[in-house]
Amino acid sequence: MTQTEFAERLGYTRATYKNWESGVGLSEKIVNQAKALVAQELGEPTIPASQLLIPVPYIGMVAASSSVDWGDPFDSEVFEFVPPEMGDAKGRFSCRVLGDSMYDLLFPGDLCVFQRTDVPKIGAVVIHRTTDNRVTIKQLTHDGRQFILKPVNAAYESEPASGSMVGYLVGIVRESGSKRVTVYDSTGIRP
Repeated sequence: MTQTEFAERLGYTRATYKNWESGVGLSEKIVNQAKALVAQELGEPTIPASQLLIPVPYIGMVAASSSVDWGDPFDSEVFEFVPPEMGDAKGRFSCRVLGDSMYDLLFPGDLCVFQRTDVPKIGAVVIHRTTDNRVTIKQLTHDGRQFILKPVNAAYESEPASGSMVGYLVGIVRESGSKRVTVYDSTGIRP
């Protein structure tokens, strides 16, 4: 279901549902109501809960090597499905990597899961929005005077971090053929 469909089935607006996904106004009552709706729609799970994938908002491709236009991740009605530990916390969203400035930590096509925050997390890989509303993925560092966006790939130059951090990287899902590799760190992935 889309956010709108799910919200309507629960008896709420999409805007209210969107707030819940970012952790605003979510209560135990609403969580239980949502679980009951999912159980009603899907029945009892046929596979163990530890193997179920969790939906998180998906914003599409984000360039690690150059910036692209981008909106609010919680306006997305598209979802990617991630391992349970990556989808548990409020304020998680995902994108796929485009470009190679974070290679060999992030490969083009990797699914990245971010924890939303506007508090700078020095040393972590972040998704950063520039003052002209463009976004990129880089490591956030500080040179003693200002924040710097640093690529992992030495072929690219660091740049001042003008704008704001949107979130920090907590999960990577890489698929190659039938092989799936995941990396998860709730405190933030660092190169």
